[in-house]
Amino acid sequence: MIILVALVLAILTTAVVLLPFFRQGLHPISTVPDEKSQELLFKRDTTYSVLKELEFDYQSGILTEEDYHVLEAKYKRKGVSILKEINNLPKDTETDATREKPGSSPTR
Repeated sequence: MIILVALVLAILTTAVVLLPFFRQGLHPISTVPDEKSQELLFKRDTTYSVLKELEFDYQSGILTEEDYHVLEAKYKRKGVSILKEINNLPKDTETDATREKPGSSPTR
């Protein structure tokens, strides 16, 4: 009886340990963001960062008002074109790639 219980526990433990390896193959390929979507997301984040830095530099007096407005318009146009490209991605490649990270707030 003890041998039977030990055998059942060993089988269950092995199953629990090996289960993640078998589940790995069950995820559809489309949930892994492709290279193009990763590149676009990187460009989007970089453009947001540049716009924030421009605002900071203008508020700090590093940039003149004219320079600030020229650069702001340039990077806003770039950001809009990147967002349009992201929206034009096939739906199965953008699902996980464009989803907000937990705990993050939308950037303005």
